[in-house]
Amino acid sequence: MKALVELFWFKYSQLQHAVKAGNENLVAMLDREIEPALLAVLQKEATDASEIRSQFQLVVDLLREESEDRACVLRQAHNFKLLLDRYFGTEAAARPVASAAAEVARPMAALRVAEDGLLNEAILDSLPDRVFVVTTHYRYLYSNPLNAESFSEKPIDLVGRHVAEFIGVQRFEGEAKRHLDRCFAGEVVEFDYMSPRRGNAMTYCRMTPCRSSAGKVLGAILVLQERVESRDPMAA
Repeated sequence: MKALVELFWFKYSQLQHAVKAGNENLVAMLDREIEPALLAVLQKEATDASEIRSQFQLVVDLLREESEDRACVLRQAHNFKLLLDRYFGTEAAARPVASAAAEVARPMAALRVAEDGLLNEAILDSLPDRVFVVTTHYRYLYSNPLNAESFSEKPIDLVGRHVAEFIGVQRFEGEAKRHLDRCFAGEVVEFDYMSPRRGNAMTYCRMTPCRSSAGKVLGAILVLQERVESRDPMAA
């Protein structure tokens, strides 16, 4: 697995260099080689926890590298889900690798990330609260169905889109960005805010850092809970 991952990154770095150099012939050649190199990593059945971790880490690293390109983010989010389904889906129990996978993704509480930074999508999908993950470039990486429904969207349609697109540039720059930056710095952030889209209902937000296996913060997990009581919009 290690050799396959190293081969992919070698070709990837060559492709980036060729693009910067404007070498169209080399770009075309490497373009044909890069996808098979990626598939060689993702399609290999892992035999232990370290190989599973390597596959997930490759996808996470690519998400970070290509976070400005929505099409690339969608493609890597799809690859991420394929790995989740393979190792943690309903059929995983029948696979010998399942025991190794258990070391990688342990069950987690609603607001936690597994120790190696992998998200358990099945758990997040089933939560009664709005849950979504934002990258350090302020773009959606994941949304559970409840959060997507609040925008009349499907979860997959949010992936790769900027947070400001949904809450407005003014609110993003004046409030959300500040809280997200604190979370990206490693802090768990909690606050209440008025939600104009929901009749000025008071909403509680908790932001938790989403980390890679190496401990690097890749984004923030946000959980939104609407408060039962409401406040006067003019209240302090």
